[in-house]
Amino acid sequence: MEYKLNNMEKIIINTNEMIPSELAEKVFNITDEASVILRKYFQQIIDIDYKKDEFDPVTVADKESDTLIREQLHKAFPDDLILSEENDNIPENYVDRVWMVDPLNGTKSFIKGVDTFGIVIGLVENRTPTFGCVTVPAQNKVFYAEKGKGAFEKIGSGFEKIHTSTISEIKGSRLITREPSGDIRPIEEKLNQIPFIQRIEEGSGAKLCTIAKGDAESHINTNFRAGKWDIAAQQIILEEAGGIVTDLDGKPIDYQKESVNLERSFVASANKELHEKIIAELTKLQV
Repeated sequence: MEYKLNNMEKIIINTNEMIPSELAEKVFNITDEASVILRKYFQQIIDIDYKKDEFDPVTVADKESDTLIREQLHKAFPDDLILSEENDNIPENYVDRVWMVDPLNGTKSFIKGVDTFGIVIGLVENRTPTFGCVTVPAQNKVFYAEKGKGAFEKIGSGFEKIHTSTISEIKGSRLITREPSGDIRPIEEKLNQIPFIQRIEEGSGAKLCTIAKGDAESHINTNFRAGKWDIAAQQIILEEAGGIVTDLDGKPIDYQKESVNLERSFVASANKELHEKIIAELTKLQV
């Protein structure tokens, strides 16, 4: 877009760039501090505990990042509630503003020394994600979105708008899958029957951001332990970029349910037309 003021030289404004809101800047400051913690422990020898079984690890990095993020969110937004994967303080309800936090998304990758781990912070208001920030500290990547304003990726010192792919046929689309972690998930054998043109292994909390920026078209989450904190931030980022997120049955994600876990996991696609075709395939396969 160009503007000309009297006889002055024309000023060119890049409408794809975004000046983050005050809320966004506060969250960026928090993720910057949490990133320092994660980098401190990354590729170091650290003790590992397990929450439910050997496939659900937690480390001192998870816990320290969680403590900092919750303290800083409460300081910045004292009236809001907080749901975090690494804390037992569960909100009594989800009617008001609730921050949904994964302080170290991709703990298994983190433990292996793989740089795809992330920090995921989302805000849900009245059942709907309205803000999301996903940071990948070891890769210096930041994605964010605010409802009605678009989705953005940090490029240099600024943020540029991102958009999903327009590919709407399964045979022409790329599916993001998880990195192998040792656990067997029977659903994945069924998913292998869906004829995606390419399967891309990715281990971070930024899978849906990869779709949002047009580098893939779909992700079918096969982890039935997935929590609200896994999807809230990524959902708003993908939707603001043009994509769609539902559960495996094509139903909206229900953030008001008492359970913190997603009963039917989630599916993310670059556009509605592709999404409907993928849901039809999942229904046919009875996943």
